[in-house]
Amino acid sequence: MMFNKPDPDRIKALGPDRACAEWVLRNGGKVVWADGHKLEDYNLLPPENQKVPKIVAIDGTESSISHYGFSHLSGCTKLEKIILHKNKYIDDRAMKGLAYGHATLIYVQVSECLNVTDMGLKEIKSLKNLKTLVLYNLSSVSNFGECMQFLQSNLPDCKILGK
Repeated sequence: MMFNKPDPDRIKALGPDRACAEWVLRNGGKVVWADGHKLEDYNLLPPENQKVPKIVAIDGTESSISHYGFSHLSGCTKLEKIILHKNKYIDDRAMKGLAYGHATLIYVQVSECLNVTDMGLKEIKSLKNLKTLVLYNLSSVSNFGECMQFLQSNLPDCKILGK
């Protein structure tokens, strides 16, 4: 949990994209920068006095990213894509936390996250700019069809893929 909690002073000093990248990388995730470079090793971050590009994508596959850190998304002005796959720490609170990226997110995948329920899945409705939503193998969702209908009615411009 320590690596998930945002540090407002650090965000202010280093910028939201650097702070967000640190959060993702410390928790075993990956980031893609606006210049196309991918980074998955925290130790390969540039020195703190060097500016980093904007983050465009986060891959939280099999990471320990949790709801505690989702407020890191709020200052990332180019973040378009988040993948949350096989992450045991992703739950309904994390789904609600995706709203911190509501202004820029256009692609979200939530799959094989055992702690996401119907209630959490429905929180995605706040992401009004979504163009693609990928959902599958969410074993704690009891009425997947109803959730899909709910999301489609709340996100009419979004292509929702699921099984």
